[in-house]
Amino acid sequence: MSDDTHERDLIAELEELVTTDRLPETGDSFMGRVSVLVDRFYGTGEFSVAEDALRGDDLQLALDSHLYYVMFWRMFDQTPAAMMQDFAIGVRRVLAKKVFKTVGEGVTIHHGVLFNSGKNITIGDGVFLNRNVMLDDRGPLTIGDYAGLAAGAIVETHSHIIDDFSEPILYGGRLTHATTIGGAGLIGYNAVVLAGVTIGERVLVASNSVVTKDVPDYHIVGGVPAKTIKVVAPGD
Repeated sequence: MSDDTHERDLIAELEELVTTDRLPETGDSFMGRVSVLVDRFYGTGEFSVAEDALRGDDLQLALDSHLYYVMFWRMFDQTPAAMMQDFAIGVRRVLAKKVFKTVGEGVTIHHGVLFNSGKNITIGDGVFLNRNVMLDDRGPLTIGDYAGLAAGAIVETHSHIIDDFSEPILYGGRLTHATTIGGAGLIGYNAVVLAGVTIGERVLVASNSVVTKDVPDYHIVGGVPAKTIKVVAPGD
């Protein structure tokens, strides 16, 4: 039985168990069969990959990546070992060298960091990615040396095509744009950097801000959309 068939059978079984309200008495058995599916992935690297329903290139992006290592990373982050901070950071450093386009030395990546495939991500030395950072790498994404992204920060590299309101916007297709985070700066908690933006060197983006246009070096920006709060020259 292929993994795709096995997955469909498990979902059909779950639907029947929920419909007939028999899941409470069979939940442990069902999860045991799910565990077999997971063990098969760990042992063979085989699993089904869905088509991109939103008319993008997500399927091809996944197939062109080191997909087993991406999935292994995501599944590791759901284990108790992911909370063993020093060990887990070491695991992610090793995986990052395989998954990302390039990665520098001494990077720190905490649990829950999400990305599409990793193949379009370039990360410099000493980069710090806090928990639950989201890196959209449908397009090229570069993060400079010693840049930091606080918890919940989001960096985008794609936008939706909006030229036909006769169909849902989600299904209109996507455009990709290179996005750059300059070195030695900080993207604050829950801040969002939109696709195509270039953040300069030593820039501070305030928490909960949305950056919609390029930010020059040595700027502090904040707000929705983000605007300059202060310019700090080197040595000030």
